[in-house]
Amino acid sequence: MLMEPDAGTNGIVAPDSYWPALRQATRARGVYLIADEVMSGFGRCGEWFAWQRHGEAGRPDLMTLAKGLTGAHLPLGAVVLSAEVAAKLQHEMLYTGLTYCGHPLSCAAGLAALRAYEDEDLIARSRTLGARLLAELQALQARHPVIGDVRGGHGLFAVLELVADRATRAPLAPWPQTAPALRALVDAAMAEGVSFATRGNLILLAPPLVIEERALADALSLLDRLLARFFPSAS
Repeated sequence: MLMEPDAGTNGIVAPDSYWPALRQATRARGVYLIADEVMSGFGRCGEWFAWQRHGEAGRPDLMTLAKGLTGAHLPLGAVVLSAEVAAKLQHEMLYTGLTYCGHPLSCAAGLAALRAYEDEDLIARSRTLGARLLAELQALQARHPVIGDVRGGHGLFAVLELVADRATRAPLAPWPQTAPALRALVDAAMAEGVSFATRGNLILLAPPLVIEERALADALSLLDRLLARFFPSAS
């Protein structure tokens, strides 16, 4: 079974009980659990890998890695195997591979990124700034009824879900459409030099782990102003 410990662009942040329960269920049935850490790995969710938040109760059999493996500077992916899975492949050829596997330039970027994560203490920084990000977004929710839900709380990754009615959770626009006002908000933010990712009614926030605290505060202040500007009847 291949799953993200913390989901990416679909905006679903599962409860903390979900991943350990999935690990228990797959182990009981002899099913390998593959943690897709392409998005959630390398500090994005407050740990080196998102499953580590659950300790041994969440340890997968395999991990898929990319993106943050090089700090997104060069393309590089990897699959990490447990000792048990590796032993099963010890005497069996696994017919995979591409012409550019193990490219030295990408591997050098990967080593440099790993050193930077450690030297700059970026994993802990993600946890600290992520807690601040969540608190600020919850404050925005209190001021702007158009924010129906705030998800996150584990590192520098959070999701805002915009709604037409908070009481009924009616979506701002039918999925997967994006409301014109939300598109206008994104365009206005870009004109100010800030990029907000959206999908449907979701605003996805995943700032770089090296973002300056002032820059993060400025971006959230801009979001506050733009929500009031483009959703005035709901503010």
